[in-house]
Amino acid sequence: MTDSAASDAAGPPAATTTEERLALEAWLDGDERALELAYRRWGGMVHGLAAKAVGPVEADDVTQQVFLSAWRGRDGFDPARGPLGAWLVGITRRRVADVVRARPFTAEVPTTDDEMATADLTAWDAADSTDLITVYEELERIGEPQRTILLMAYVEDRTQKEIAELLDLPLGTVKTHTTRTLRRLRDRLGGEQ
Repeated sequence: MTDSAASDAAGPPAATTTEERLALEAWLDGDERALELAYRRWGGMVHGLAAKAVGPVEADDVTQQVFLSAWRGRDGFDPARGPLGAWLVGITRRRVADVVRARPFTAEVPTTDDEMATADLTAWDAADSTDLITVYEELERIGEPQRTILLMAYVEDRTQKEIAELLDLPLGTVKTHTTRTLRRLRDRLGGEQ
């Protein structure tokens, strides 16, 4: 068996292009250029998820922590369990949870209309962060190709037609996976979204 055939046989199932496969192999081999490639590929996704959960100010720190943790712990990444992007989402979820847990909790009773409005907004933000963490947890449980389809659709903002072409899947399959996965997430979050 040639080196190329061996790497294809044992190669990561989630890599959809030769470029992604080579980048993933470089990541697993500890090539520092792979960190830069991973950041260019998934940095926006990680930052966007963090910003939605903890706000834009803390999202920069969370993004840096995610990639630093991922690089230091790259031996723990198993491409057979899912794509690198999904693994980074899991690390992002844990870093976001750390930031949310570290925030001080104040239980002041609002007394004015302005304070009531602020209190309601704060409660909504906390619930929204909790829901987002639940979504991250579900994304870790969702199998392939559903996880990749959902991330491509809602994080990378790709159309279903683009996803079908990139993943070499029938358009109907992409639509069905999207619908079923969104229904699963909606049910997990309590039904009404």
